Amino acid sequence: MKKYLSIACIVITASMLMASCSKNSTPSPIVDPPTYSVPTTYNFSNANFADATTRLGMYTEISNLMKNALTGTFDATKAKAMLTNTGAPFATAAYNTSNIQLADQFSSGFKADVNNFIDSLAKASNAYPTAASRGVAGVGVSNANAATIYAETSLGLNYAQVFNKGLMGGLVTYQIVTTMDAIANQTIDNKTVVNGETAMEHAWDMAFGYWGVPIDFPTNKTGAKLWGSYSTQVDAGYHANQILMDAFLKGRAAISAKDNATFVAQAKIIITTMERLTGAAALQEVQETKAAISDPVVRNSRMSEMYGFVYSLKYNPKRVITDAQYNALLALFPAKTFWDLTLDQVNAIRDAVANQYGFNDVKDIL
Repeated sequence: MKKYLSIACIVITASMLMASCSKNSTPSPIVDPPTYSVPTTYNFSNANFADATTRLGMYTEISNLMKNALTGTFDATKAKAMLTNTGAPFATAAYNTSNIQLADQFSSGFKADVNNFIDSLAKASNAYPTAASRGVAGVGVSNANAATIYAETSLGLNYAQVFNKGLMGGLVTYQIVTTMDAIANQTIDNKTVVNGETAMEHAWDMAFGYWGVPIDFPTNKTGAKLWGSYSTQVDAGYHANQILMDAFLKGRAAISAKDNATFVAQAKIIITTMERLTGAAALQEVQETKAAISDPVVRNSRMSEMYGFVYSLKYNPKRVITDAQYNALLALFPAKTFWDLTLDQVNAIRDAVANQYGFNDVKDIL
């Protein structure tokens, strides 16, 4: 009898506790997802990416300075001063007084490499008017068009192009993906408004500015530069134009609406797209290299662009490609000199990049 009474007591006590919990608990409110519109252009009223635009303008002046290597007058000291905005080196006076620079925005890897790229170009420039050839640095001439000339090292590298592609990875991609990673992890403030926008809104704007496209891209492609130019060049095979523009628009609208799930998702899309875009750009240079396979000076310059894109993958801290895979890709380039490049080597690089980034079906049209 005591056994049955004990069981009954337990049941009654449990029932009372459940009833008590039920009376005291408050149901969780149902929160409706925020409602907001996504514009078709990057015309957010508080958007500000002026510093990114200024830095891309600084890059353009450096790139133009490097053209002096074709006449033996490239000034490496000035190029390095332009990286740090030291001594008023820019023709655009506003850049000199902007209180911003390029170098402090570089990835650590690009900071370590960039002076070597500049010095290597200077060596080829200083050899002018010697013609570049196997084992000889100088300024080489296309055998198909005497007006086409490139400054190349004794190994056949055009370091103006290696610098350009390196900066696309070590500045632009680096800034975009590190920003997107911080936003995806919600480590940037999206509450406090300073100068009309939150820190997260401004960080997102800066990433958009680094892409280098007009606010109504891709309808309007005027003035697109660096990745903005290359995303258009490869668009037939990899539609990064629309992927990136949609993600930038949706993500920015979501940040302002405090729609965390959406801006996190869009940030991750941008991170993935930037790495695949680098692979697509390398494949685009494969086609140009093959087209110039019998014109060594031009071929070497195109190969330098391809090499620059592949090499720049190391500056992306969010890359999916492993160190082993990256090193295997680099090992496919001629070990001693680009002057020895063969069509089989070009095709091997093409196939490896296409396999890495899922472009096998479009590797010959990018």
